[in-house]
Amino acid sequence: MRIWSVHPAQLDRAALASCWRETLLAQSVLAGRTKGYTRHPQLQRWRATPEPLAAHPMLELVDGGIEPWEIVK
Repeated sequence: MRIWSVHPAQLDRAALASCWRETLLAQSVLAGRTKGYTRHPQLQRWRATPEPLAAHPMLELVDGGIEPWEIVK
């Protein structure tokens, strides 16, 4: 799920379209409008905010290690 890991400036047109669709899906999950995808670990940081649907955009660069919601293979 690229929307949480890569700055949009690093993506081409196809990747940006994919991120847009993934973002819409994440919003649907957080709003309770879908039954699937609800346990994805990268949704944890939105759920940790007081108002998850009001938290976009929250992309910012920070120094440090890998967060628990980031899956590295």
